Amino acid sequence: MTEINQINQNKINFQGTKKMNNENKPETIEDFANTAVKNLANRAEREVPQDGDFAPVSERYVNHDPNIYANEMLLQVVPLPQSLKNEPNYNKLRYLQAVVKSPLEQTARSVLLCGTKKQVLETLNDENLPLRAAAKFDELAEDLRMN
Repeated sequence: MTEINQINQNKINFQGTKKMNNENKPETIEDFANTAVKNLANRAEREVPQDGDFAPVSERYVNHDPNIYANEMLLQVVPLPQSLKNEPNYNKLRYLQAVVKSPLEQTARSVLLCGTKKQVLETLNDENLPLRAAAKFDELAEDLRMN
């Protein structure tokens, strides 16, 4: 009779599912808004120029709560759209916006601020912004649910 080799050749260590506790539970929209505002403030300071075009700077949250009608939520700093190119100070203005994407790939956006880099950074450092952003994410998700 042939012996079975007991050595784990694939280095797989399957332990089954783990019970959810406070350390590994999914974060809430409020938690995301708090961390997103802090991270976006740091990134915007480095990645957003005073004037000119730039790539959007985003913080992303993938939703796992089935009670919220959203797949993902983004807090982002983006340049103004090309349709506003004739606006005065077009190259200096930026949008701070909240974006929610539904399970059906519909998108809802809300501009929280249109201003210069300095104004965007001041808003991102405002202590009330995480609460406003979380409320806006809830509102946008509810708007998507109604459509």
